[in-house]
Amino acid sequence: MEDTQEQVEQQVEQQVEQVEETVEKIKEEATEKVESTIEEVKEDLSKLKNDVKGVAESVSNAVSSKVEATTSSAKATINEFKDGVKQVVSGNSGCPYSMNGEYSMCSQVCKVTKVLQKNPSFECVKKIVMWEDIVQTGILFAIINLVFVLISFCNYSLISLFGYTAFTVTISSILFHLISLILSNYVQGVTLNNQFTDQLKTLSFHIHDAVIEKQVNNIAELVNTVLSIAKDVFGCKSVYLSAQFAIVFYLIGCLSKCLSNSAILYFGFLVSFVVPRLYVEKKEVIDQQFAKVCALAKEPLSKLHSLIPQAQTTSTKKSN
Repeated sequence: MEDTQEQVEQQVEQQVEQVEETVEKIKEEATEKVESTIEEVKEDLSKLKNDVKGVAESVSNAVSSKVEATTSSAKATINEFKDGVKQVVSGNSGCPYSMNGEYSMCSQVCKVTKVLQKNPSFECVKKIVMWEDIVQTGILFAIINLVFVLISFCNYSLISLFGYTAFTVTISSILFHLISLILSNYVQGVTLNNQFTDQLKTLSFHIHDAVIEKQVNNIAELVNTVLSIAKDVFGCKSVYLSAQFAIVFYLIGCLSKCLSNSAILYFGFLVSFVVPRLYVEKKEVIDQQFAKVCALAKEPLSKLHSLIPQAQTTSTKKSN
């Protein structure tokens, strides 16, 4: 019995030793694996840091290059603007606006143009004048030419043309409606649709209050701008400005004496429909020729400008 107990104890001790050895081996393998994993993670972190540094450097280089390009272009634009201002101040341009600033016809025309550009119908009129929709502009151009021919050569007036046109449209609509009723009642399988009345049904024939308010406000602003310019011209706020408008008024009087009212209106219509599109098509050539004319007119305009008294001083402006 004692021998068997000793054998059992020895076997247990051997098994315990084997278990301990196995545990130690497992611990060593686990520590080696953990250490290798930590080293791999460290290497991955170092690679990631290097990649992030490279990306950051590339981004900073791209941003700096773009900032430099933008800065250089802005500097070039500012320099061009400064050169233009210097030319305006020194009187190197042939336009009177560059010689007398605010007190010139060019500046007054710019004021009126800015007000007109605020009108809600400005974009629609611009599309028509610039021939963006050829069909719409062509129809309007043909109608206005027909009206001018009828007024000039057939002794019609605008009121008579309106009356005859409205009469023709109304009678045509009545006849078409009667014919469609007769065909629908006495002829089977035949229907006649009036496209004109069908289109009229889709129209509301109503102007919203907001549109009217915008138009009224723009007209009021335009009238106030024109009155302000008239006050400066007739009040002789600047001799140079009043002299320019005096020349224009004299030319208008001479032109209206030689031409009839309808001819002047037709000429204005042709100019408004032809000149803007022509300028867009031949912009480079027109700009070159205009620059040549400005260069030729620069010297005599400068001499004339030196002989005319300058604008009012600040004290007189404050008193006004």
